[in-house]
Amino acid sequence: MQGKLTQSLGWVFSAMLLAACGPTETAEAVDVPELAEREQGVLYPPPLPPSGNIVHSTAFMGPLNMGGSVQTQFTTQPQYLSFAFTAAAGAQVKLEVTHLGSSMYLDTGLFVYGPKNASGSYGTTVVAQDDDAGYGQLSKIASLALPQGGEYLAVVSTGTGVGKRFRLQLDCLNGNCVDPALFATCDLDVATRIEVCVQALVEEVDPVLGRPYTAAEAYAACTDATDAYHAYMENCSPVAQKPWCANGLSSFTQQMWPVCQDFYFAYYGLGRLPLGDLPLSGTLHAALAAGNGHCKEGENWCDGLLATYTVPGVGSMPQTLFRVADAVLYEALGEAADHFRFERMPDLTYAQLSEYAYAGRWFPELLQALPADLGNGTETPLVAHYHASYPVAPGAKDYHHLYVVLFPQSHKVAAFQIIQHEI
Repeated sequence: MQGKLTQSLGWVFSAMLLAACGPTETAEAVDVPELAEREQGVLYPPPLPPSGNIVHSTAFMGPLNMGGSVQTQFTTQPQYLSFAFTAAAGAQVKLEVTHLGSSMYLDTGLFVYGPKNASGSYGTTVVAQDDDAGYGQLSKIASLALPQGGEYLAVVSTGTGVGKRFRLQLDCLNGNCVDPALFATCDLDVATRIEVCVQALVEEVDPVLGRPYTAAEAYAACTDATDAYHAYMENCSPVAQKPWCANGLSSFTQQMWPVCQDFYFAYYGLGRLPLGDLPLSGTLHAALAAGNGHCKEGENWCDGLLATYTVPGVGSMPQTLFRVADAVLYEALGEAADHFRFERMPDLTYAQLSEYAYAGRWFPELLQALPADLGNGTETPLVAHYHASYPVAPGAKDYHHLYVVLFPQSHKVAAFQIIQHEI
């Protein structure tokens, strides 16, 4: 809230006039503020509502995207306009009422509340606030760490700005502001760019080579660091910006681009689909232990083994079982897959797996836990089945089953093994 700065020249001139009056003259008292005095600013926080949800004391204007901005204007005074934004746990953000896009001589306050709780309330506790840290009398929160992920509420207020417009900008400062799940698969537009590039190279005669590119040559030419940069720029320009762009170029090249490369490495027949390591959750550990406990109750003992992985894919497009099953077979069994000649059996539905004698009898807890732990709640798991039997002692065999349980929309997979020991 800007006050008046007393001019030093005026102060000196007044003092000279007083001295000229002489000791017998009475000068009129003048209230002159001290040199460089500034009026105290007034911050305009929204009043506390009876509901305990601060949004009810504001005019809610809608979402504010990470890395984006909103522009609107005040229509009354005082007024409190609010915007919701979502940040991942560990995000560090900057919020600013910018000089660009805001009216001259506008005086604002800026407040942040949240995150929103399960009942939909942002509460009334101020996470951060600012008055005049921005340009002139505009507001800016230069750096705000958000250890808890969720939806927050940014409120821009004014006490004197009726009819004036403003622009509110939200930026990510640490490349950790959006949901990591956005990087788990290759964005559809990024994937399309790779496919179009490869398709053109394998179909057209290259003037230097005198022949079309092979699939391997085209893959290498269309998925290098330069392609990664251009893919990011095409999707993250101001005109067309994806939500994951807010984390910056380095997050894209280190997280999403390798997923794209891995998927197309297998897609073009250059090798098996690489799988990402996904540690077992505590729930799955407990369910597996319960199943192994059941295994020891019968005459023919068994052992259950479980590993989980992430599967590279494209956007929200479901992954297919064909390439995933082959990759999991060798990832889970290594050389044993060929040594013991594991045979691909007919695929199963998840219901059939649950009814299968060994799995359903000994591992009901695990079969119940897998969809809740790896799935999205609505997708149907796909199941590939491999089997081998081999002697382990005179007159005794092991019967080894590998079930590849794919969650096609979540792009996650479980390698579930049951080894029945003949005694």
